[in-house]
Amino acid sequence: MKKIVNNINQDINGNNNIQVAGDYIKTEKVVKTTQVIHNPDEHITDAQAKEIRDKVKKVAEEMAGERKYSSSPYGAVYTALYNRYKITKYTLLPKDKYEDAIKWLDKQIAIYRPKLKNVDPEQYRKDMYKSIHARANQLHINIHEYAANVLELKKPISSLKELSDTRLKKVYTKLFSK
Repeated sequence: MKKIVNNINQDINGNNNIQVAGDYIKTEKVVKTTQVIHNPDEHITDAQAKEIRDKVKKVAEEMAGERKYSSSPYGAVYTALYNRYKITKYTLLPKDKYEDAIKWLDKQIAIYRPKLKNVDPEQYRKDMYKSIHARANQLHINIHEYAANVLELKKPISSLKELSDTRLKKVYTKLFSK
């Protein structure tokens, strides 16, 4: 018996290709994605979702100073949010729970703000100024006169930047206890 061997010349270009005895076999991973469209009457809007995402980012940045989380602080905040509202995605938050979620995230920001003082003192002071001014506007109070009264200063201040961290914290605490 005589065996005839053909001279096989293989030449192939591209990714994920295999050639066996002259036949081209191309392998690709097939990914099927399912796009679920949720009812916009039941869930928050894209603008509201962005506001929640921004607040989560703010909480995570302030949590970063604590460093007790083995995973990222973003994951910890999202997990807490998901568990609190029993959702799997923040965009699935029901519209009637939106205001409560914003208030909860604001509380989380306030809880973790002291941690930020150790990590980024300048940002900590900016956040304090912003919070104090927002609360003073809400209560229709002249913050500079209020600070002078609370701190029992002999001369009035023209800016909160003149206050030390301790005095700034005292004004903040008194103002938010009103």
